[in-house]
Amino acid sequence: MSFVRTSTGGNESVHKFVEALRADFKTLSLETKKKYPLIKESCEEAISKLSAASNNQQTSVYYTVNQILYPLVQGCETKDLKIIKYCLGMMQRLITQQVVDQKGARYITDALWMLMENNIEEVKVLQTVTLLLTTNTVVHGETLAKSLVLCFRLHYSKNSTIVNTAGATIRQLVSLVFERVYLEKDSVATLHGVNQNANKETLDADNGTGASAEMQTFAADAFFLFQDLVQLVNTDQPYWLIGMTEMTRSFGLELLEAVLTNFSAVFHENNDFRLLLKERVCALVIKLFSPNVKHRQVPTPNNGNTAVPNDKPYFPISMRLLRLVAILIQKYHTILVTECEIFLSLIIKFLDPDKPHWQRSLALEVIHKLATKPNLIAFFCKSYDLKNHATNIVHDMISALGTYVRYSLINAAALQNGQPTASNQNNPTTAHNAGNHCGFMFRGVYLSLVATFPPVWLKLCSNLEMLDKLESPIIPDSYGISVAYAILLDITRSIGGVIQRTPEMQQPAHNTDIITEEEHKPLCLQLITSSWAGLLSAFVPLIDASVDEATTDNILKAMQNFAALCGLLDQLGPRDAFIMAICRASFPPHYAAAIFANNAHMDADLRGHARSNSQDLNNQFMNTCNEGDFRQQIVAVGTPLPSASLPQNIMQAPVMLTTKNLQCMRAILFLARSNGSILGTSWHIVLQTLQHLVWILGLKPSTGGSLQAFPKPAVEANVGIQTAVMADLPVLSQMLSQLFESSQYLDDVALHHLIEALCKLSHEAMELAYANREPSLFAVAKLLETGLVNMPRIEVLWRPLTNHLLEVCQHRHIRMREWGVEAITYLVKSALQFKHSVPLKENMELQTMLLSPLSELSAVMHADVRQRQLDCVLQILNGAGEILSFGWPAIIEIIGAVNEHHGEPLIRTAFQCLQLVITDFLTVMPWRCLPLCIRTAAKFGSQTQELNISLTAIGLMWNISDFFNQNQDKLMTTQVDDGAILPEFPGTVKMPQFDKLWMCLYAKLGELCVDLRPAVRKSAGQTLFSTISAHGSLLNPPTWQALVWQVLFPLLDNVRALSSSASNEKVDASGNILIHHSRNTAQKQWAETQVLTLSGVCRVFNTKRELLQMLGDFERAWSLVLEFIQNAALSKNGEVSLAALKSLQEIMYHNADKTVQLTDEETTRIKDAEIWTIAWNIWLNIGIESTKITTKNNDTQEEFYVPSQAFLTALIQIFPAIFQHIHQRFTLADFEKFCIVLTNAVCIPVQTDAVPYIMSSVSDSLLTPLHDGILDCMDLIQKEATKEGSNLKHMIPVIFRQLLVFSKFACAPPAYTGVEHKYVKTANHYTNNASVEMVSMNFIPFGEKSISICVKLYQSTATEECVMHENILHEIIKVGFVIKCLNLK
Repeated sequence: MSFVRTSTGGNESVHKFVEALRADFKTLSLETKKKYPLIKESCEEAISKLSAASNNQQTSVYYTVNQILYPLVQGCETKDLKIIKYCLGMMQRLITQQVVDQKGARYITDALWMLMENNIEEVKVLQTVTLLLTTNTVVHGETLAKSLVLCFRLHYSKNSTIVNTAGATIRQLVSLVFERVYLEKDSVATLHGVNQNANKETLDADNGTGASAEMQTFAADAFFLFQDLVQLVNTDQPYWLIGMTEMTRSFGLELLEAVLTNFSAVFHENNDFRLLLKERVCALVIKLFSPNVKHRQVPTPNNGNTAVPNDKPYFPISMRLLRLVAILIQKYHTILVTECEIFLSLIIKFLDPDKPHWQRSLALEVIHKLATKPNLIAFFCKSYDLKNHATNIVHDMISALGTYVRYSLINAAALQNGQPTASNQNNPTTAHNAGNHCGFMFRGVYLSLVATFPPVWLKLCSNLEMLDKLESPIIPDSYGISVAYAILLDITRSIGGVIQRTPEMQQPAHNTDIITEEEHKPLCLQLITSSWAGLLSAFVPLIDASVDEATTDNILKAMQNFAALCGLLDQLGPRDAFIMAICRASFPPHYAAAIFANNAHMDADLRGHARSNSQDLNNQFMNTCNEGDFRQQIVAVGTPLPSASLPQNIMQAPVMLTTKNLQCMRAILFLARSNGSILGTSWHIVLQTLQHLVWILGLKPSTGGSLQAFPKPAVEANVGIQTAVMADLPVLSQMLSQLFESSQYLDDVALHHLIEALCKLSHEAMELAYANREPSLFAVAKLLETGLVNMPRIEVLWRPLTNHLLEVCQHRHIRMREWGVEAITYLVKSALQFKHSVPLKENMELQTMLLSPLSELSAVMHADVRQRQLDCVLQILNGAGEILSFGWPAIIEIIGAVNEHHGEPLIRTAFQCLQLVITDFLTVMPWRCLPLCIRTAAKFGSQTQELNISLTAIGLMWNISDFFNQNQDKLMTTQVDDGAILPEFPGTVKMPQFDKLWMCLYAKLGELCVDLRPAVRKSAGQTLFSTISAHGSLLNPPTWQALVWQVLFPLLDNVRALSSSASNEKVDASGNILIHHSRNTAQKQWAETQVLTLSGVCRVFNTKRELLQMLGDFERAWSLVLEFIQNAALSKNGEVSLAALKSLQEIMYHNADKTVQLTDEETTRIKDAEIWTIAWNIWLNIGIESTKITTKNNDTQEEFYVPSQAFLTALIQIFPAIFQHIHQRFTLADFEKFCIVLTNAVCIPVQTDAVPYIMSSVSDSLLTPLHDGILDCMDLIQKEATKEGSNLKHMIPVIFRQLLVFSKFACAPPAYTGVEHKYVKTANHYTNNASVEMVSMNFIPFGEKSISICVKLYQSTATEECVMHENILHEIIKVGFVIKCLNLK
């Protein structure tokens, strides 16, 4: 409500306003009283009415306003400027106070119309109109139309000030008319209420206007206004703006654009407006487009363009039309689907090369406006490209951009070279003026980048909206390609927004088409299909031609983002094409063409779409670029990486990299790091590119798989790797490492793609290395790096990664092998030290898996690989040995996998590992690993490369036995399920596993006891018997049977066999080592082993005899032991034979006074008789065989053997121990055999070396030990025979006779009959054939002692019947007589 109307009565402000009005009317009255008395009267009447209204509170001033306006209207009719100005001022004050109603507004409008027609105070009139329409909303309908027409007519006056003011006023008022529609909508619940007012007649006046009878007041005003604007632009008569005389089309288009830009909601929400838009506006636009579409530019020799005048497009109209089209597409595409398709097709046609340059630039700007909005791109694709029978707008638009870019570059170059072209352009800047500016250069022509966008539109329009410009302004040659470049970047960004559903895409609006989830995937796929080829065809030449880092970086980022989008949607072809394009840009063109020659399918795709042109541009750029300019860009020169696809001429030439190449490399690194999850099979292209670049730059792998710079010498004079790039190399290396570090964020499938690509790359390098070409280690190093950063999920990649590295380890090229084994060992060590989610100590499966590749290295034959393997094991033992709970079998097998052919260094390292295992880790090792430890230690004991290792290994076996003893309780209680790890010992039922462990140790020591090296045999034998002696009590009794029969007896048998076959040739002393004469043949060395073994076995047998007797086959064992002793005793080696007798003596005298009491005395007696009968027979055999008188035939080479006195003495001294067990079964035949042994023993000649032994042992009776022993035996028998009730009494005569034989030796010493021809004395020495010197013995004491025993025996037995019957006295006398005769002689 108005101010005055609401403020009645005593309101002070109302009184002030009324007083001011009266004062104004009084002034006007004074001014007009002379010239215009009628006005004076009207003024006085107005004053009286105001006074009456102010005095009467019931009457508001509002109701008197129309009456007091009359003098003001009269004043305007006077044409007196002073009065008119005053009247207009009063009108403005009334309007400002909002006291003018609809009728008063009509009066004022009529007055202003009259002033307009008379060209009086036009500016003041415009101000008043503006006030009238903007202060409130009382003006509408015809009054509003008349006010607008008034402004339009003033706009076309001849005064520029008035024109400009009127233009501004019109713009303001047109906007006001449409803003009222919003106000009306807010104040009324619906837009469809019937408005009964004065405008009803206007609505019905002309049914041709198309307005609805139900339309509200302000909406009707807006509708009629817009409709008439369209009519006027179309040069038709208006329906509502009655009185219009003229309006320019350009101004009309501007007004239409302003309305459509700012009030789109009105058109979207009102059917009448929509219909008007579709049927009238679009038709108008298409009609006005006609000259632009039909026009073709024809080149002429003199000027840039000439056209047929009738068809020539008018620049101001074209420019405004395109602005209008841009608005229609941006804000009304949802209600103008078909029309937008037409508009877009027309705009795309404007990019044709035969269109004027300014027209193409305008079209580019419109496209740029559209390209920046993702929802528009989505709508175009959904409404057109996805429809079967519609135009592929997105595809066509982007393809046209690609064509435009290529054309612009070629055209600029053609102009520079003086060739005629199809457009009127300014000469481009030549390359030498390019400096450090942004832009593009092609064939030596530089096109600078316009730096004032976005928005490019504003820069262009600020020059083109001036009405006095009837021709297009001068547009820079590079302007078009600059805008195209911006469009390509923005449209790529918009496509990304659509696919990734940015917030802008999801905000509902009246002019936005919402994409549902179901529609989204097909839409995205179609977007990629429609855009990728065109984008690529534009980006490739742009990136080839760009000369500054920022521009190149923008293009590369766009390409990276698009490739990522393709990967996201599984569009593999487009993804690979974009990645390939970036990769190609990382190299000189000829080099790129060569190394990517194998990607034929990808090249075919590119040629089918974009690659042919862009590659052509690429080649042209390289071929035509000024050599000096090109060389200035070179920052690195390196050698080509040997590759199967590289021809010889490229292999021999250096590769020159520019700053741009390295920038592309960084782009590839960034792409792979940021979007590794979508690369899939493209990893191979990416990694192949990086491998080549790394090689050219001289980066080599270092610890952990990272790369370091090792600069190469310059390939050409003054050209190498520049200092700036040298500083960048560590950065590039770090970026490479970061790329593979980022693999930890990939999912499992993507990670496998990466590893598969690295393996494929490595395979290619291996193939080249087979041809003796220096291989690239990039792939192997990066496999290592990838493995290291993915330790938390190592089980996902371990097998494919290590399987390939194992292949590398078997390569014949040493550098490949080195890095293969470096990678495996580094990975294994790192994996073992990594803190896994499930502790490694408790994870058997993981431990086994991690150590598996290390174990498989054992199958590699190369010593360098095995050395690194063992070094790794040593480091693992030192660093992580305590956690190898389940991995010990693998570790021990690796240690034990060393063979003889590997050489001493390898064996030494492996043995260090074994020492560490046995010394430090037996306590933490699982039970099942102990047999493996034993076998491995035995294996090192048997190796022949290094004697000290063998001896130390045997010492380790002693350590193992100590461990068994100290941990017997734990080992006995632990049971292992897998019985296969322990050897089987047949014949023993249910042997405890602990005993099997001991048996395993004893068996292995037993094998070492027959080693070919004496020192090993001796050490093993001592260890074996010491171990049995120290720890044998831990074995169960039945196990002893297995020990005896399966270890000790086979050992004795083997030693006997090997001793008998040993050579008696002298052993080579091998340098300065002196060998004692007693060990200077293999036979003598084996003799020592035989002595050690036999004595050891017999000692064991003695120690455990009671235990063994309780077992079932003691008699058999007893018999076998004695057989071994017999065999040894009959050896030609004195050391062996004597040792055998000592062993026999130990057995015979062991517990001679005790026998094992079995349950059955009879059984005991029988068994005892059996074993001692065996012993007696063995003694007899030894005695008879060793003392048998042998001769040497002339035709045999067997040397004569004479047993020593010590041997014979020991033999005789054993008899008493046997005799006490067999005396009851001692027969006459036994005695006779015994006498043969005694007689032969006495007859054996004495060797010189035995003299000290004899002399030192001489008793007071001057008897030798042998003679003393013989007589003791005879004394023992005769005492037994003379006992009361003895069963040997019948032997007394025979005893007498044997003693008498011995007594004869006192005067007639025995001769070794049959060998006299050999033993001929020559100065106390035998002939040269003899190897031993003999001495004569004194038999007198022996004979005397024999006769003395004989006499004593006779004294006690003279009365015995058998003595008398056998005439013993007669024989004694006879022998005495013989002795006497001999003595007399």
